[in-house]
Amino acid sequence: MSKKLKKIVDELKELESLTLQCMKCGVCQSVCPLYQKDFFEPSVARGKISLIEALYQGMIESVPGVLKYLDYCILCGRCKRFCPSSVNIDEIFVRAKGILREIEELPFYQKALLKSLIENADFLSNFQPVISAGMKFISSPAGESGLRTVKFPIKKSVAPISSKSFNSLFGGFHRAKDEKMRVIFYPGCAISYIYVEWGEAVVGVLNHFGVSVYVPEKNRCCGIPAATMGEIDMYKKMAKQNHDWFNSIDDADYVITACPTCGYGLFDLGVRVLEYENKKKHMDIMAFLKEVLNVKLDAKAKERATLHIPCHYEHEYDKALIDGLSELSSEFEPLSNQSCCGFGGTFSLKHPKDSKEVGTAKMDEVKSKGFEKLYSPCPGCVMQLSELALDEGVDVKVEHPIVRFYQLIKEGGQ
Repeated sequence: MSKKLKKIVDELKELESLTLQCMKCGVCQSVCPLYQKDFFEPSVARGKISLIEALYQGMIESVPGVLKYLDYCILCGRCKRFCPSSVNIDEIFVRAKGILREIEELPFYQKALLKSLIENADFLSNFQPVISAGMKFISSPAGESGLRTVKFPIKKSVAPISSKSFNSLFGGFHRAKDEKMRVIFYPGCAISYIYVEWGEAVVGVLNHFGVSVYVPEKNRCCGIPAATMGEIDMYKKMAKQNHDWFNSIDDADYVITACPTCGYGLFDLGVRVLEYENKKKHMDIMAFLKEVLNVKLDAKAKERATLHIPCHYEHEYDKALIDGLSELSSEFEPLSNQSCCGFGGTFSLKHPKDSKEVGTAKMDEVKSKGFEKLYSPCPGCVMQLSELALDEGVDVKVEHPIVRFYQLIKEGGQ
């Protein structure tokens, strides 16, 4: 065994207190979207943990082999959520990938992309107009879906980059007319650079109900893409920068997000990996409206609508989310199939076929029940479900519920 391998084996062994909590009971098999598709043990949490243990116990020495299966993970967190032993499986995988990257480094171009797009807050904002215009040359409109189809390096339909970032338009303090309280709104990358109108809706709705809003002048990524690729130091750096900014604002108790993955990356996984004492309360915008502001709409949109609940949503607020949407649409029924949509951020780029296979079944239900609107409070889920609807020929509009909420308010629904 080489000195370098011995070093990472010793570091992996430090995870033993976490891995030994796994009883290998197999409950994760029943909830893992990849295992349900492949029925292959290394696809599931139990199998991945066994590989990590085999590596630090000296039974195998293949770092690339273990990384391959750790990388084949949506990081949806369903295994952790339903684990009877409450094993922090996501933390094990992320920490293990970071350790293994000491030997099997990311390809140069992937590391360069992370540094420019994730670590450098100025890069995207400075070049966003150019990137937005350039995207039109390398893609084509995907029907009436609002997506654009890119054919290189893989064929994929994606939401277009906005010409201006949300932060450049809304960065700063937005005082409500009859102020009741103040919050911080953390938009995250997708809202900052793609779904700008979602951010506008969040600020508009909060101001309408007497909540003043702080918005960062620059977007700093939550760091989750770096974490999923094993760049743990970069992840820690990004998470800490955001927490430091949150804590610099003394008169706001809440940090509001409209992306469950950002909330998860900063206030769940991020706090555990950083071993950081979180000083702010965090809530998703839809949960905040129901649980804190007790908002109730007086008018409903005339539509047959449904809901996909994101994997990273704070599931203690699932009922609040469902109750809120039942007030939003005249005919509302949550999807019976509340499994993962298959997006997983970088997973959908590295494993596009598997990503789509996981989520396709949802479209069967949407089509058979004739839903006109499919809501999901997550930009990744919205992008994935929009592409799946396009591929399967399902005529349904997919969007974040806060957009419709804002429209109804402007029309006098509250």
